[in-house]
Amino acid sequence: GDYDTFLSTSQDYDLDNEWDDIEGMNWIEMPFELQSVDAVLSSVVKMLIDDSSNLRLRILTVMEQLRGGESGLATPGDHTQDKLRLLKDEVKEMEARVQGFVRAMNQILDDEEDMALMNLSRIVAFPERFIQPVPEEVLNEESDEPELILEAYLQQSLSEVNALELLKGQILNTEELVSLQMDTIRNRLLFINTFVSMVSLCVAIASMIGSVFGMNLINHLEDDEQAFAKVVIGTMVGMFFFMIFITVLISRAGLMPKNPRKVWYSRI
Repeated sequence: GDYDTFLSTSQDYDLDNEWDDIEGMNWIEMPFELQSVDAVLSSVVKMLIDDSSNLRLRILTVMEQLRGGESGLATPGDHTQDKLRLLKDEVKEMEARVQGFVRAMNQILDDEEDMALMNLSRIVAFPERFIQPVPEEVLNEESDEPELILEAYLQQSLSEVNALELLKGQILNTEELVSLQMDTIRNRLLFINTFVSMVSLCVAIASMIGSVFGMNLINHLEDDEQAFAKVVIGTMVGMFFFMIFITVLISRAGLMPKNPRKVWYSRI
């Protein structure tokens, strides 16, 4: 009876000390096997975080280039867009790696017996507590320390998953911004093309009038000293009013920008 009381007291004392080690972050007093688990998980999580941070830095640099930097004057090239697409694939691969780590951690956390059996020192010191089938109460007690360690690194990995999700959202926003910039450029080119076509039409009509009066036929204007001035002035005035007429028609059709000056001089 005294031995059982002493054994029970020793077990409670050890459990209390281990809880104090966990809460006080006194990892040196933890069993070697749990220190090993902590070291391995720390290395794995650090590797994932470092890879994710390097990838995030590269993506932010490319997105800054696509957005034109601070001035906003640069136009993104195809090479930069292709680089962003490749980095987007790397983000998916990185997310799959982190998600795989999260799934593995969740599988271990769902099995209290596996976590309890991580306490190799306690299995050697108190083998009677681990005789199959192990009571539920013992499993809860023995799995506490490994569970705290696993949950700490699980939270870090979940934070990294959230960071990657945010990064994917930023990439999507950048792609939409680039698409809007390309649409703006196309609209500007269409407006300029329309304007040049209008001018070309007016010049073509004036050329036709000049061709008519340039034919080697008698038109009874050869002897009129003011005929040349009248034809030239009439042609130029007709071109001017015809161009205004076309502009009004396009504007009423809703094809003309509300502020054409902004189309000419605005920056993308």
